[in-house]
Amino acid sequence: MKILQFHVDFIEYKPIEKEVANAEDIDPKPVRENDLLVLFTAVERGDDDSEAKTAIIDAKKFADNLKVKRLMIYPFAHLSQNLSRPTDAFTILKKMEEEAKSLGLETFRAPFGWNKALEIKVKGHPLAEMSRSYGQGQTLQVQKATQEKPQRQFTEHERLARIKRSDFSGLPDTDHRIIGEKLDLFSFQEPSPGMVYWHKNGLILFETLKNFIRAELTKLNYQEISTPALANTVLWDVSGHSAHYKDNMFLTRLGNEEFGLKPMNCPGTFLIYRTRKWSYKDLPVKYSTFDPLYRNELSGVASGLFRVKILTQDDAHIITTKEKGVEAIEEIIGLMERVYSAFGLPFKMKLSTRPDESMGSDEEWAEATNILKQVLEHKNLKYEIKEKEGNFYSPKIDVDIKDSLGREWQCCTIQADIQMPKKFKLTYVGEDGKEHTPIVIHRTIFGSMERFLGVILEHYKGKLPVWLAPIQARVIPVSDSHVGYGRMVLAQLVNEGVRAEGDFEAGTMSSKIKVAQIQKIPYMLIVGEKEQSNNTIAVRTREGNLRYDVKAQDFMKELKEKAKAFQ
Repeated sequence: MKILQFHVDFIEYKPIEKEVANAEDIDPKPVRENDLLVLFTAVERGDDDSEAKTAIIDAKKFADNLKVKRLMIYPFAHLSQNLSRPTDAFTILKKMEEEAKSLGLETFRAPFGWNKALEIKVKGHPLAEMSRSYGQGQTLQVQKATQEKPQRQFTEHERLARIKRSDFSGLPDTDHRIIGEKLDLFSFQEPSPGMVYWHKNGLILFETLKNFIRAELTKLNYQEISTPALANTVLWDVSGHSAHYKDNMFLTRLGNEEFGLKPMNCPGTFLIYRTRKWSYKDLPVKYSTFDPLYRNELSGVASGLFRVKILTQDDAHIITTKEKGVEAIEEIIGLMERVYSAFGLPFKMKLSTRPDESMGSDEEWAEATNILKQVLEHKNLKYEIKEKEGNFYSPKIDVDIKDSLGREWQCCTIQADIQMPKKFKLTYVGEDGKEHTPIVIHRTIFGSMERFLGVILEHYKGKLPVWLAPIQARVIPVSDSHVGYGRMVLAQLVNEGVRAEGDFEAGTMSSKIKVAQIQKIPYMLIVGEKEQSNNTIAVRTREGNLRYDVKAQDFMKELKEKAKAFQ
């Protein structure tokens, strides 16, 4: 059984026509329900009452956490290619309905076997989308996907043609999942739901983005660190994450002790800080890390890079004195402004205050909130106050960027934290010779780098700037007799640090140019008889502009200047 679980503002559907012969008899009128949990459900071969019961019990726990008392079960066969027979599926869905009602949920079930016009608005909080798999269906699909039967290898032309028949075929061309397939950046695979498989081009893009901000951090004297992915859950008890986040952690046991994959970098960073004594003269100390984080909460199936279970943040923790807190945050905002300007992204600020469930005294929260306010007002930045939307341990500044499509995305966050330093007994020796407790500024600029890349792919509609493009230039010979010269040009480009490839396989020049255009490669370098004789190249841009008689060295110099211009 596969389930996509959505916490929605509303769901509205209208039965249009029967899809199966034994579809249930209903009055085909529009239905609208507000503020409920919706389970899009595909019943698979091998599922029985036990899967139905387990799925509803899990949904009830989730609904209780969200304080939701209403549930809709929505048959959705598109989630699986291993579907149960319609009569068996209908029986399982009715069993789920009975189980939900028995647990006290006001329960609705969309009609089985009907094609329906659907409109849905999912709530904006981080846990609003989740995926679930139960029973034998997942195992059967994995076995089928990993059989030892040899797989046919597709040419680049065939691979691009197959995109129209992909899992994302109903999406617009501007969707990052379609762009990701065209540019051969990433994929999602059945054995690892909600987790990204980075292809070569995607990993180049990911590492380029990481190195871009890493260079900025080096200028600001950050120390890059890394901590283990797995830690005893005692660590999360100390930080408070066990009480507030444990349901969304990946947990395991080593011997008689419980361990968890880290959902946050903070606790491990604090342990490194504690390995030596610090003076007020040493502060601030700035730690950055790009370690993967593991959060068992969201679905990559529904949202691609926007919702993943393994994510990478451009995470940093600045440990400093309270007196230097404002200065540290002002430096972060300056960094954020430089980074977002490289992508042409306007932004707006929000100040999120103490939530109902939180730790610490009112006085401490007022002090931390005041530090953030001082920065915003000193820098003359307009901001909106978001009451009770801070973290359980700190108030925060959240920053929304606006992309070229007019959509807003929350990315940067800056938290002023007084609670964690006390919990982890972080200290420094002050000017008075006594031990004091520092504050911690938690911050990200990109936020989830996977999510930011999804935003950027859609922001540029796949036409990435030269400095960021995984393939900056492709050498294309006019015919087979020009391949040798093309390889020589390619070697020059690669030796100069240009991310370049050559298309030297069989095929016409026009078809190779078309492939390069689909892949949004900034430059196509055409080499034919004239170019070979004159030791030049013809430069074609992805927009179709063409220049002849260009020296390879001149082009490389020009390309490097363009790359610098975006940084």
